[in-house]
Amino acid sequence: MKKEIEIKFDAEAYKEYEKLQKLVAQGKKSRKKPTHSQLLSSINNAIKNIKADHRYGDLIPRKYISKSTIERYGTDKIFRVELIGYWRLLYTLIGDEVKIIAFILEFMDHNKYNKIFGYRKK
Repeated sequence: MKKEIEIKFDAEAYKEYEKLQKLVAQGKKSRKKPTHSQLLSSINNAIKNIKADHRYGDLIPRKYISKSTIERYGTDKIFRVELIGYWRLLYTLIGDEVKIIAFILEFMDHNKYNKIFGYRKK
């Protein structure tokens, strides 16, 4: 029996997602790439793919996750999905016998992602 996969958002992530949806609906243009509509489309595609396969993203190795990041998200099992324009979507999995919940933690640009996980430019 295949488990049902439900998508839920962190409250802050959902506010940002709604804000992005409003910008697209209003036809507001982004000065940078990707555009708002490209980013929203990329996020929606990632969500669709996560619903199809809850392990769609890459599990971030534990050695890159700091204690402050674990406190921030409440978990050390964080998956990353690459979005358009070097943006990232982070999620974790919560589950039981019947259902798996893919909990969207945040989506962010590459610079913020590097800062959170301690990656440095070479």
